Amino acid sequence: MLISHRKQFIYTKTYKTAGTSVEVYFEPYCMPEGDWQEKHLREEYVSEAGVIGYRGRPRDTSELTWWNHMPAELIKARLNNDAAWNSYFKFCVIRNPFDKVISAYHFQNKALPDQPRWYYYQRKVKKVVNQWLYQGVSPAMKKHFKQWLKEGKMFIDRDKYFIDNQLCVDYIIQYEDLEGGIKAVCERLNIPFEPARIPRFKVSNRPKKAYSTYYDQEAIDLVTELFEFEVNYFNYKP
Repeated sequence: MLISHRKQFIYTKTYKTAGTSVEVYFEPYCMPEGDWQEKHLREEYVSEAGVIGYRGRPRDTSELTWWNHMPAELIKARLNNDAAWNSYFKFCVIRNPFDKVISAYHFQNKALPDQPRWYYYQRKVKKVVNQWLYQGVSPAMKKHFKQWLKEGKMFIDRDKYFIDNQLCVDYIIQYEDLEGGIKAVCERLNIPFEPARIPRFKVSNRPKKAYSTYYDQEAIDLVTELFEFEVNYFNYKP
């Protein structure tokens, strides 16, 4: 998350939306001019110019005042300045939920308990075979994905852009047009748009394939129910 007193904006950071890349792009305006250096990880930073939330290994947030994925309501409370909250330009990034859910599914399922080395070799061979036979989405994976959805393991981060069930940001960058969204924010804030400076952090090496191949009608209905606002607001489809 970011607060810039210099340029009067607030950025709330959602999950699995290139949030760190957007955060790093706008960080220079949260520090005194000339102080910024690009960093993937960062301690929480507070100055007269602004605030940058902690970004690094998971920590107990009770130890922190500001951190990357803070809810909007808590940012507002800790800013403790209604005039600034109401007048500053607030924005975030939203991603097609049907795509975001798959990204989250693979992220949450990449960590496995300790297993013998042969287990991982066998798993890798099986994955390669599945990618060849099913373009990377086997019937077993589809079944497991749908069960994961039913168990409610997907994180919902609407609290980054809603307060009291109301949209609380002024602009939403769509992940699908990240560069265009960043450009629009720059124009709104009257700051230079420098596309070459957009970092590419946390780029997945997962094979790219049509995410619609994960879905049957039941899975579509589950995601639509979970992300009703996002689906309707942007008319997202699988």
